[in-house]
Amino acid sequence: MNRGQGRADRYGFRELELHFALISGQAGACPGPDRPDASVTGPEEGPRDALAERIAQLGQRLGAPELAPPGAEVVERNLQTDDLLALSRAELVGAIELGHIYPVFQPQISARHGGIVGLEVLARWSDKGCEHAPDKFVESMAGHGVETLLMDHFLCACARVQARFPRYHGRFSLNVNPRTAAAVDFIPVLLRASMSHGLDIARVVLELTEQTRLGCEGEARLLENLNALSNRGMVISQDDFGAGYASLQALGLLPFKQVKIDKTMLHRARHAERARRLLSLSMELARSLELQTVAEGVESDDDMALARSLGADLLQGFAISAPVPLERLGELAL
Repeated sequence: MNRGQGRADRYGFRELELHFALISGQAGACPGPDRPDASVTGPEEGPRDALAERIAQLGQRLGAPELAPPGAEVVERNLQTDDLLALSRAELVGAIELGHIYPVFQPQISARHGGIVGLEVLARWSDKGCEHAPDKFVESMAGHGVETLLMDHFLCACARVQARFPRYHGRFSLNVNPRTAAAVDFIPVLLRASMSHGLDIARVVLELTEQTRLGCEGEARLLENLNALSNRGMVISQDDFGAGYASLQALGLLPFKQVKIDKTMLHRARHAERARRLLSLSMELARSLELQTVAEGVESDDDMALARSLGADLLQGFAISAPVPLERLGELAL
């Protein structure tokens, strides 16, 4: 959820080449076997040009601006960025419980057939008609240890989607900070929440955000927790892949089945040959490890064409659909 703009400037092209050589032994594409989306979307056959038609249909359905949940209460003060970062634990808990912080859903579509195969669950804060994106308050949430409470509420929202749209068999992606995922009680809290809401844990994708240094003990717990969840069928995803050397180190340690290509890489690759080579190499590395790739930040037809040409499995971004509240999910024809 928290994406620092400066991380994109730390790309190490030579480090990525060395990593690719060490892990894969070659630079050629190596299509893997069944990928995570294959188990939830059915057959992948279909004409490639159908993708543009699907996206156009989504655009027609979602032509209205993004709306806040009807009847959602708002906080009593007009919160600025500094206020959002300085909130107390009690204020954050109250905002979650009262629905001031609420989920929106952004679809992920198959790059091959255009069908919706996933929904990323993103946090928004409603403040007197203003909508705050998570990068404005996520640091406070992680620092005060309330991410698991938010995940509980979001898993409940996913269960509501599951009940309202029984024909939707895709997954739900939720972001989590490594500190939260490394907590001793993270697994029991997550499993208890999933069971209480009637949501199959195998339908959840856990997106690990920026690679915070945890120390040896924390890294060991993180590995243990993620392995346990992966063994239960949960898909573990690495967010912002390609944004630094730490991301590459984590690939060899943690049980990732999916990577989300950093959106800055995609945007830069359209204008700079070096960035395009780096993006292509990142895609090849992911394929060699049989990882599903998600191109996020797809904001134009050019972004979409580039991501597809380099073999991205899933596409996500405003060119497809903005995040929408639960009340508007019906417009996606799930």
